[in-house]
Order: sequence, then structure tokens, then C-alpha cells
Amino acid sequence: MKRNALNIIGSIVDEMFLAPGRAIAYFQARRDVDWNVYAQEVSFYHKQGYVKNPATFFVISERAPEYRIEKQTPYQNGLYQEISFNSLYEPRNPFVRQRYLNYSENRTGYLIRWTHGDKPRKTVLCIHGFMMGAPHEAERMFKISKLFSLGLDVALCVHPFHWKRIAGPRAARRVFLTLGDTAFTDECVAHSVYDLSNALLILYKLGSPEIGMIGASLGGYIAGVYACLSSKPAFAAMMVPSLNLLRPISPENFYRRSPFDVEWRSYVRRAAEFHSPLNLQPQIPADDIMVVASRGDKICPFDLAEELQRRWKLSRCHYRTGGHWLVFDKIRGRVWYSFLREKGFIAG
Repeated sequence: MKRNALNIIGSIVDEMFLAPGRAIAYFQARRDVDWNVYAQEVSFYHKQGYVKNPATFFVISERAPEYRIEKQTPYQNGLYQEISFNSLYEPRNPFVRQRYLNYSENRTGYLIRWTHGDKPRKTVLCIHGFMMGAPHEAERMFKISKLFSLGLDVALCVHPFHWKRIAGPRAARRVFLTLGDTAFTDECVAHSVYDLSNALLILYKLGSPEIGMIGASLGGYIAGVYACLSSKPAFAAMMVPSLNLLRPISPENFYRRSPFDVEWRSYVRRAAEFHSPLNLQPQIPADDIMVVASRGDKICPFDLAEELQRRWKLSRCHYRTGGHWLVFDKIRGRVWYSFLREKGFIAG
């Protein structure tokens, strides 16, 4: 009974965080749209077979791109580095390609690294959530100082349209998940996966002998997708992962403005959902995957984490009391550091 009450309290806090997003979504749903062009954009993913075979949609880098250390400063007994690289992702969809590439800042990728700099060390690669991405935000979210003090090197892969990858105010980052902009968001997801593969390759080139991933919220979504495309990561930890980008704010009101019928709206939803980790199967062993979700989570709904556990046959799923932001237990830290010990990343 007490746990249910705490889950409800956590849910209420999540709803408060969602309120501004719902207001923005209300106005986004009323934007002017050429529905014939929109229909072409959406149909592309069906016609190319990506909706039926999601893994074929993604492009994985084979070689590390050229990179530059843009900034290097002392960090504890090591170094903090900001590494940039040319992000050469070419949107698959020709109907959205030029619109996507018009964001010139987005063509530069960023990898942040906290390294001891003395010898090859195992690395935890962090993948941030939606609207996050600044290094100082990641330091708090992933407790990078603690991971570093445990002897690990730590890195952060910055999503497209986050941090330095988009001009203007913080709100400009919302372009990644513009309500109902199916094709643009699909390409953002593929671009995130592409740059995640770039980040791993750069880290290997810099001497990291073994790399494990931890993703939170949207970062959990991208980590889950990548774990289904590559066997390179030592592990994938998915913290309060998003698993369907049509929830919790539904684009249904936007779809209803179209001149098309209910069946077409279902067609659009499938084009917006096909790349979910729920529609893929991991390439790394289930024992190397950990999921932590919250029972009262309204931002990354809990029922989807349960569905992922079933589809992927996962044994390392842990469910917290509370919501996405407000929780009432210390499960996440306990199981995360235990997982790192079991995987040989930190000493017992």
C-alpha cells in the first residue's frame, strides 16, 4: 500500500515535468503541414522495408572518423577532454534529407572524455537523455566523479541537436522529438546510433581496451538499439529507458488534422515506432544487459520495460519505487555498481 502511494507521488512529479512539454506539443500539433509531402516522407520507411526489418535502417561506422581534441584541462588526477569529429551521417530519407542537413552545427559530433591518461583503462560510455547533453549535466546524471575515482575512464556521447550541435536557446534541442515529425525523428534516432558507433571506435583508437554503455531515458533507447546491432559493447545498462517515442506525449491530435483515415494514422504510427528496441533482438548476451525502471514512471512508461524484459528474456531487470525523477529507494546505485563488479570493470 505504501509503495503504491509512493509510486503515485513519483507519477505526480513526472506529470509536472511533462506539463510544459504538453503545452509545446499543443502548438506543434497546429503547425502548417503539406500533408502530401508528409505522406511521402512517411511512406519511404515502409517502401524501403525498414518498418518490417528495423535493423536494416541503421548505419554503423566501420572505421573511426578523424577527430580533434578541442579542449583539454586537468580533472582530478587525470584529464578532461572535449573531442570533436565530422559526423557524416546522411539521412536515409530523400524527402527530409536537405531539411535535416540544413542544421550545419549538427554535422559535428562530440565525445567528452574523463581519462586518467596513464594506461589503457576500461571505459564506461554514457548516453544522455532528451534535452540534456551538456557535460556538466552528464557529470551529475551519471556520477562521473565516482566512476572515475573507482579507476574507470568515462566518456559521454552527445546526441544530434544537443549541446553544441544546435544553435539557439536550450529549447532548440526539442527538434530531435518534434511532435509528429515522424521522418525527422526517425533520422535523429539513426544519427544517434551512427555517432554512438563513432564514439566507440574513437575510444578504441585512443586505447580503451573494453567499453560498456550506460544510457538514461532517451539514452537508454539508443543504447538498447545499438546493443541489437553490434556485439562490441561489454555491456548495456539501460536506466529508466524510453522504449516508445510516441509516449508519453501522443501525436494523435496532430495525426487527426490530416485528410487521411484511421488506417493511415496507424500506418504513420508504425513508421514512428519501428526502430524501438522492442522490435529488435540484442547481439550481446542477455546476461550483459541490465534494465532499471520505475513503477510510477510517466515519462518512460514502466509497462514497456516489462515488455522488453519478456521479449529479450532478461534476468537483470530491477524496478524502483517512484517515478522518473523522484524515487524512494537506492536500487539504481546498488545494482549498477554491483553490475560493474560482476563485469570486471571495478574491483570487488
